[in-house]
Amino acid sequence: EQKQKKLESRMEHEIGWRMDSVPKNGPIAERLGCTPAPQGLCCLVLDEASKTVRIAATHEPAASVNLEYLLLALKVRRSACREPLFSLDPVDPNNLKESPQKKRYEPEWLAGTSVGDVMFQADYHLKELSMGEYAMPVVGMLSVFDWSETIRNESEWAGREWFVVRKAEVRLAEDKTLIPHVKMGVEAREQVVTKDGLVDAPVTGANHPLKRFADSFTRNYDLIAERKSVVFHLRELAKASVMAKYLIDSHTRVDESWYSLADEIVAATPPEAHPEIPPLWNMRGNSRIQVKDGRLVDTETGLFSNMRAIYGGVEFGLDRFELAQRHALPPGAAGLPPGASMAQMQQAGLQGMQLGPSGRPMFMPQRFHLTQRGEMPQGVDLNLDKFALSGPERFAGMLPACSAALDSVEARVTLGRAFLQSMRDGSFAQLKGADSKLLNGIFNPAMADRTEEGLSFVPPDPNMEYIERVRNLVNEEQATRQRRKLSFCDAGFMVGNAGSDFPRSWTSGFQLAQEQSQAMMAAFRSGLSKVAFDGAFRKTFINDILPTAAPEFNKATEDGVVFRIYQLGSLEVRTIQEPGQAEEVGAVFSRQAPSWQLRSGGSGKDAFESEKVLKIRFYAEPVAIDQAKMPWSCKQLDFCHYYVVLETDGNNVIVTEKLEDGTTTWVVNPTNVEDRNSLAKLLFNSDCKEDAVVRNLKIVQITFNRPMPQVPQVHPSDRKNYARAVMATVCKGVRRKGKGRRAVAVSGSIGATEPSAAPRARRIVRKDDAKTSSA
Repeated sequence: EQKQKKLESRMEHEIGWRMDSVPKNGPIAERLGCTPAPQGLCCLVLDEASKTVRIAATHEPAASVNLEYLLLALKVRRSACREPLFSLDPVDPNNLKESPQKKRYEPEWLAGTSVGDVMFQADYHLKELSMGEYAMPVVGMLSVFDWSETIRNESEWAGREWFVVRKAEVRLAEDKTLIPHVKMGVEAREQVVTKDGLVDAPVTGANHPLKRFADSFTRNYDLIAERKSVVFHLRELAKASVMAKYLIDSHTRVDESWYSLADEIVAATPPEAHPEIPPLWNMRGNSRIQVKDGRLVDTETGLFSNMRAIYGGVEFGLDRFELAQRHALPPGAAGLPPGASMAQMQQAGLQGMQLGPSGRPMFMPQRFHLTQRGEMPQGVDLNLDKFALSGPERFAGMLPACSAALDSVEARVTLGRAFLQSMRDGSFAQLKGADSKLLNGIFNPAMADRTEEGLSFVPPDPNMEYIERVRNLVNEEQATRQRRKLSFCDAGFMVGNAGSDFPRSWTSGFQLAQEQSQAMMAAFRSGLSKVAFDGAFRKTFINDILPTAAPEFNKATEDGVVFRIYQLGSLEVRTIQEPGQAEEVGAVFSRQAPSWQLRSGGSGKDAFESEKVLKIRFYAEPVAIDQAKMPWSCKQLDFCHYYVVLETDGNNVIVTEKLEDGTTTWVVNPTNVEDRNSLAKLLFNSDCKEDAVVRNLKIVQITFNRPMPQVPQVHPSDRKNYARAVMATVCKGVRRKGKGRRAVAVSGSIGATEPSAAPRARRIVRKDDAKTSSA
């Protein structure tokens, strides 16, 4: 229901990136006098003699620029001496839960334009990702909610996060093509509510969920941009804004028709249809029940859910970069001679072009003074005033020509469409296998939507530095996938507690809070034995069993890999299915009853013989029996083991039982008793008689301690008789069972989880008694 309401709200307020809204270069170039108009990517070529620029065609993604974004960015720079800004702010900061959010654009006329739309949609998509509305675009990446649960941040908070430009420069190719270069990221700050509204908290810790998410997004920004269309086109807007600042700061003459066309675009833009939108909220409950001594503790406060509010935007901050310092680009490192043709560049594959580093270190502060212009961006602020671009700078060597004439083949071919078609057909004949695999990894259909852009698609930048950075991120994803497979095929994998390598949603939000969770994991692990299987089993399972079997566990990761667990009798079969491939058997386990190793608590405290026994609990749990080794015939009863838990007036808990070798145990205050009890069946629960003391129980324990090393296992009825003897010692109405006697129904209360447990226990006693008598 909540998901449906959000979907209806998105449709009503036109929230969601539409790829057909990306401006096309052809119509803009034609209106600017380009004949014939280029059908693909466009770039700007500098004429240093006249200090003018012209539009040209290009097949170089790094040099491409969206002409409509550029015109609007020029208009903003010329009229407002700044970059486009967008902010999504709460109307009422004192009522964050219900207050609508208001769109704020600087300048205001950006509302409804293509620039305003990409800033709003990118900012909103960032908030949705951070709040876990969608699967993460990178394998293993966590949302803000996921980080909150991981680091146990259970407080309520508000914060802001926004897009920023971390590095910006304009490079110059051999044919004077201007190449805008940007590196982007995300910044985050925690906020507090004051009388003046939301303001930044004095300190946002490095482990704050917002900060952890922002750092992760920044580190993976290039990979996310290649996969998510709206994030990619926000970077394209940043490139256009960098180019606009360079043209203005370097006093390059731009034809007045460019500004006139920008005015026409703004005049033809309809008013903003939805200046306010509902708040984006996501609630995730982390319910916990504390169990102590078999009882629920603090059930009223044990169930809780937390809420967090996130605001933000885009702050490019280009004023701190010297964009007028044009950087020439050397091809030597890529092994290509000066003046190499575009065909030679393409034959070199993804690694065939390297854009050289800047001539000197650029100023790249990690934190920005956001109030220097009296503003606090809550969305998108392309503040490029931090980047001074007044003086040219070159270094030896030139990048081969990037531009082409308007009547050339490059101008007539739509590079994006050709690239997508080759990728779908697998016809990248000039690429090495590793590079082809890299492209498939980048544009994974489960995480990437850019493959649906069609004519607006721009291929990845073949710059070696950029490609290697993205390649490393994809390799890290592959390493995470491999760890997931190994973990899933290990006996330690637990449904509901999959671990940090898997999506956080695989970990149950309803947890049973106990002190010794590791003990329970060890018990589960002891109950699974890995079974070797051959090709015949795999073939039989896939062809004959799988079509009719229903998995008990069926979940997919963000990259589309599906993990399933099937229960076939005592066998547990785990399978993995890659996208577009057949399901494969990963591991087969034989499930048995878990084994427990009870240990006394670290305090070393023992129970005094004079302590009174106040309460007794009688448990049954399953055990594994090898029928081939047993001297007696196995029945259903023989697959049960019994133990007793006692509580004394000295605040001690005693667990006593008879083991399969005939010895009886006496453990005081065991560390993992609650874990064991949670997996066992409570058959009997009662208060003890007044004269029940520890001394009497120790006598019973010593009396029944009869090791029998000559037999594989003592009969289960002997172990049960010991538990009944303990009950008879401390409870009224319970007698020890002897030869020729009928079982006496026990008194007390039976576990409320299953009312039928009492009569079932009595029936089991009669069966066992009958068998013992006949023996």
